[in-house]
Amino acid sequence: MESILANEPKYRLKQIKEAIFKNLAEDWSEATSLPPKLRKELNEKCPLKINGEIIQTAKNNAAGAAKAIIILADGLKIESVLMPHKGERFTVCVSSQVGCPLGCVFCATGASGFRRNLTAMEITEQVLFFARHLKKTSAKKITNVVYMGIGEPFLN
Repeated sequence: MESILANEPKYRLKQIKEAIFKNLAEDWSEATSLPPKLRKELNEKCPLKINGEIIQTAKNNAAGAAKAIIILADGLKIESVLMPHKGERFTVCVSSQVGCPLGCVFCATGASGFRRNLTAMEITEQVLFFARHLKKTSAKKITNVVYMGIGEPFLN
């Protein structure tokens, strides 16, 4: 991103952040405040697509939570959960690691072993995934973000 913006005016970074985090753009073509040439370059070099899908919704869950599997750039998979609450509040429960190093015998994640910590952007993408989902399905917004697990997120 830095090399793409090297010859652009400084305000382009603000426009890009607004497109991603406020407007929840899924493709740079939606960022109409940017010039077409820059949008094309960003689509080629920095795509906004998050490779994930919702695998469980309210029909399987009395609380109305939605679980998603997100596939990371290296092919590893993580889970995230969107939980609705009274008062139109929504919490996204994010992962901070692929697998878990604690190895608790009662936990499926622990049994699968630890692969690696997630980057800050991989954690952020989980929130963006559900923010985009809410925008499309209800025009509601995420109000809370929590980390999955008890203490293991603090290991990252």
